[in-house]
Amino acid sequence: MKGLLSKVEYIVIGVLALIFLMWTASKCNAHKAEAQDQATVEAQEDSLAQADKKTLPPPIAQQPAAQQQPASSPDTYQPIDGSAPATTTTTTATQPATGTATTGTTAKPAAQTQAAQTTTNPDANRSKLYVTIDKLKVRKTPGLKGDLLGELKLFDEVYYMDEVTDSSFTVNLGTEKATEPYVKIKTKRGTVGWVFGAGVHYAKKKRSGVLQ
Repeated sequence: MKGLLSKVEYIVIGVLALIFLMWTASKCNAHKAEAQDQATVEAQEDSLAQADKKTLPPPIAQQPAAQQQPASSPDTYQPIDGSAPATTTTTTATQPATGTATTGTTAKPAAQTQAAQTTTNPDANRSKLYVTIDKLKVRKTPGLKGDLLGELKLFDEVYYMDEVTDSSFTVNLGTEKATEPYVKIKTKRGTVGWVFGAGVHYAKKKRSGVLQ
């Protein structure tokens, strides 16, 4: 029996050893296959990288002078009759610094027109008044005792200088008496003085109650 058991043990040990060797060989083969696959992938990546380097154009500084395009060049076209190609150059029209147009008529902005009018007539923005009494007296100072500067005719235009007296004056116009302050005005001729408030108005109308 002992001899039989020894043989069985040897057989079992031999089978186990064989299985172990087979398992070890399979593992080695698997590692070899993985290593080969990794090497193949790395070789493919290297070849792709080299191919990309070959296909990419060289930098502009390294390109031949014949292949480098100039930054800008005039447009050219080939005539139909076969003559030498003509060169066209695009130009941008610029307005002279002085602001005067060489041809045509240029519309001036409203601000410039208003400024020109103000420069020509500094009283253009002032309110206009119309004389309502013929031979209206223009005086140097308010009141009937002020020095006489001149007379205005009926419906004459004057400029209101934004000043009136604090007190009112009563003047007999003929058939009625009017109580008004004196108003500072400027005539079209440039005379600045004071007139009785009843003798001017924003509307062009004749004052009633005045003797002719």
